[in-house]
Amino acid sequence: MAIQADYVRKIQALLATAESLADQGNDEAAGAYVAKAHALQQKYSIDQAMLGDAGDGRPRAIVDRTWVMPGAYGRRKVNLAHVVAVHTGCAGYFSRAESGAYRFTVFGFTADVEWAETLFFSLCHQAEAALRFAVKGPSEHARSFTTAFLEGFTHEVRRRLREAAKGAKAAAAREHDGAPGSNGRSVALVLADKAKRVEAELAAKVGRLSTSRLSGSQSYSGFQQGRAAGREASLTRGSVPDGAAPVLPR
Repeated sequence: MAIQADYVRKIQALLATAESLADQGNDEAAGAYVAKAHALQQKYSIDQAMLGDAGDGRPRAIVDRTWVMPGAYGRRKVNLAHVVAVHTGCAGYFSRAESGAYRFTVFGFTADVEWAETLFFSLCHQAEAALRFAVKGPSEHARSFTTAFLEGFTHEVRRRLREAAKGAKAAAAREHDGAPGSNGRSVALVLADKAKRVEAELAAKVGRLSTSRLSGSQSYSGFQQGRAAGREASLTRGSVPDGAAPVLPR
């Protein structure tokens, strides 16, 4: 627990610095501190996986949480939720409530789920903020433009998270593979086993899931502006008021 608390303090300190820099208008420096926070969280997650199960012989707990999304563009936001879950060591599925609102249920180890939740709602907040400044052409349909914007935003977030996870795994491999106490286990094999456990827990609780596909974006301008927003998106402490998911404009 002391190790976890130490990681949490370091990550919170990095995010606090990023927020302060962002408030001063120094977005580039803020983004650098956000990247450090994300890398540290990735390292903590991998280190925990390398340690294996708890010392008392009990397996580490896999938890699940359900994120409720607003009805407007909820299906597009499900894609963002899936991207965040996959690249933070989690898995999940979407469903719809009786009210019609979309929901995404994420499964994973506690620290991974908590990080994924913080990151997802922060990104929703930032997408909403960026969308307010996006410029829609006079002949473009508002809904087509917004869905394209969200698709572009998610596309760029996926790229950034994939690169961050790849870098964290490479760094962990240099540190752990072949080191004393590793018992011959490589980072790649340990993470593969971790992913199987998460997927098995999801399958045990939910069963077989079907897949669905979304049509592509119809606004080139919206997609490109969404990508630009995704490249600039960061995670700052307190960026989501009351932890609530923002509603994107219709």
